[in-house]
Amino acid sequence: MPRTLPLLVVFALSGAGSLVVETVWMRWFQDWLGATPPATAATVTAFFAGSAIGAWLGARLARRTGTRAAALRLYAGAEVAAALAALAMPLLLEAAASGLGMVYDATPPWMLHAVRFAAALLVTLPAAAAYGATLPLMTAAAVSSPREIGRIVTTLYAANLAGAVCGVAVATWWGPPMVGVRATYAIGLGLSVLAALGALLLRRPTATPHALEEDGAGGEWPSSETIALSALSGFVTLAAQVLLVRAVAHVVNQSVTAFGAVLIAVLVCLATGAFVVATLRARTLAGSRAIVGWACAAAAIGFALAPACLHRVTGGLGYVGATDAIPYALVVLATVLVAVGPALVAAGCIWPATLALAGDVGGEGAKEDAGTAGYRVGILAVANAMGAVVGGVVTPFVVLPALGPWGGFLVIGAASALAAIALPRDDRRLPEVLRRRRVGDWLRPGIVLGAALLVLLAANPLTLPLAPRAAGERVLEEHSGAAGTVSVVERAGERLLRLDGHYALGGTGELVHEARQGHVPLLLHGRPKRVAFIGTATGITAGAALDHDVDAVTLIEIVPEVAHAAAAHFADTNRGIYTDARSHVVLDDARNYWRQTPDRYDVIVADLFVPWQAGTGALYAREHFQAMRDRLEPGGLMAQWLPIYQLSAAELRTIVATFTDVFPIAAVFRGDFFATFPVVALVGWRDGPAPATDVAAAVRRLAARGVRDRWLTDPVAFFALYLAPLDPSTYDGVPRNLLDRPWIEYEAAARHAGGERGKLDALRGLAWLAQVDAWQAAAPEPDALYPSLPPAARRARVGGDALQRAGALWAAGRAADAARALEIAADALPPSVVAEAPEDQSAVDVWR
Repeated sequence: MPRTLPLLVVFALSGAGSLVVETVWMRWFQDWLGATPPATAATVTAFFAGSAIGAWLGARLARRTGTRAAALRLYAGAEVAAALAALAMPLLLEAAASGLGMVYDATPPWMLHAVRFAAALLVTLPAAAAYGATLPLMTAAAVSSPREIGRIVTTLYAANLAGAVCGVAVATWWGPPMVGVRATYAIGLGLSVLAALGALLLRRPTATPHALEEDGAGGEWPSSETIALSALSGFVTLAAQVLLVRAVAHVVNQSVTAFGAVLIAVLVCLATGAFVVATLRARTLAGSRAIVGWACAAAAIGFALAPACLHRVTGGLGYVGATDAIPYALVVLATVLVAVGPALVAAGCIWPATLALAGDVGGEGAKEDAGTAGYRVGILAVANAMGAVVGGVVTPFVVLPALGPWGGFLVIGAASALAAIALPRDDRRLPEVLRRRRVGDWLRPGIVLGAALLVLLAANPLTLPLAPRAAGERVLEEHSGAAGTVSVVERAGERLLRLDGHYALGGTGELVHEARQGHVPLLLHGRPKRVAFIGTATGITAGAALDHDVDAVTLIEIVPEVAHAAAAHFADTNRGIYTDARSHVVLDDARNYWRQTPDRYDVIVADLFVPWQAGTGALYAREHFQAMRDRLEPGGLMAQWLPIYQLSAAELRTIVATFTDVFPIAAVFRGDFFATFPVVALVGWRDGPAPATDVAAAVRRLAARGVRDRWLTDPVAFFALYLAPLDPSTYDGVPRNLLDRPWIEYEAAARHAGGERGKLDALRGLAWLAQVDAWQAAAPEPDALYPSLPPAARRARVGGDALQRAGALWAAGRAADAARALEIAADALPPSVVAEAPEDQSAVDVWR
């Protein structure tokens, strides 16, 4: 071990550097492929595909190394090559994006995905190949014969995984918010260079036995048994990671904090498995074949039980929450380790034990030298990486749509079980009496088959619900795809659309409010002809466009299953917008669309995006707002709806500051008069707002079409929704949300505790009133955007403020103050929308 210890440090640095780089790639590919689990799967798959090529090259180089010094020089060269290739990767990706932009609108969606994946593979291939070459070269430097693989190489592999855990923590939790994404990437490249320098410093002239240079020397090629086991390990491990991300999405807030914890849990379990194998082989406590067989058996049982364990740990897929004493990341980490940790540790034993087995078993005339060891490990690394590629492609795009995450765990459990049963038994360590009774022939298969029967009888994953259910809900449709589990449920006559069980995308009970979010921006334009909606969900908001004289409506939805469910179950409330002749449905990430489409619009409407979800913060980035502004026609406007009740004051300030950097002419409009769950729109104009008379005319035309929303069909009452203009000069010093500094994504995640506690310090009630007062105090001329606003409309603005203020005061228990605010509202607003109108769900806090 003293000889190996410096190499352990070097290889740990290598693992940290490569995972920092890969994690940043994942973030960049979310922009390129879409902020969905398939983007993650594509990144990892591309990485492993390149690693397979690199492992093959590394194996061939390893067999030609005659000394430890030569092996370390080649290893250092691989690390430097990886850093240089990774340095060029962003430029290559940008070139690919520019090329695709030329043919974006003429390319069908399936071809877009294929081209993007191919581009992801090509731009990462050089760096991934260099990283893949490091294991066989490090093997050639660390061992003197294949017999040492089980003791030394498995330890090196465990150290590499331990470094990878640190790399993920840096790239996921610390780097981007503290120093920026590009600086974090530079840290990853620096760690690879540091590993190269460490390897060069460790060179010694001491010779190890020379490898033969002739191809096909006897015993160098691993056995078919170890190649098959390596491929199985790669398939099971990556498939389990994809399935786990999808399964855990049902119970966590899907923030970068949560998914970082999931990835760290996986790597910790794999590293633990490798350390277990290294310890067992170093102390000769078990044979390699026995370790592989029992690891496959344990993985099979653990993966089959994982869905039931996750259900039990989370109380039936309940939302996992933090406490004052335990951070959210640790809660998620503990949840994963308890539910799936045993299976992952068992799976993590399979490949290290297979490496050890390859060192124990050589062919006739096997060469006992370092080059042979490196070659053999390299070939097994190729098989492992190719198995991972299959798992990364098949699991999200075949297994998940067909069987869902629970069925997927059964698939990888069955694959592990078959290996456990088929692998030849090694009963040399059994007592003689048991060997004579051939116990070794049936013990492991018997345990696996018996456990499988018990699982099917007592904890069958296929009988578990895909998502949590509330009392009285009836499932109309449920589909699990690569991007999530989409459910349409009916409750008390209301239809709801959900993603991953906890994330409500809308429903028929909010028909008026969802439609209003489409009407308000279109009315503010006056006469829009081409409009686009981002995040269309039920389609109710986009369907409102059909009440205006529009020529074309573009619906941009990232989750294909959501669009399908909306078209199938909400056509009566979204006015058939998904199939209307004027509609064009784009199944893509909105960031891709705005960067690459040449189309221009009069109005762009962005939905209520949950700010803490991983990748969603980019929809509030300056670059994204700028891309949309560049696609506005003269006189056009963009409306970004905000769920105020899911934002803290700091988050809102950053979003507004970032928005007004791009749209210096901007204002805030209400979506309703709720005080405890307020919703507003940031409206930014390319050139300036339409005259108030044009808005009033548009309101009258909407009323003539039979729309019954009182706040949209009265030219005076409409301006009760007008909250305040925005002054960009008041946001000096406020952090901006940039793609390189994703402030919102991290701040929002930090202020979300999950579970029943939900969003901390949200702008609700009196806190929201304080924000309204601050906006209005910062606007000395509140009617500057509409200088010709009639006196009645000016009073309506005051009435709208008073109506919402009454709700906040009522919720705070200040009934007398709420009553006075209601008196002001009743005096300022038109009688047709207050005194002469029935109960209004827009202000349900106070309406009696």
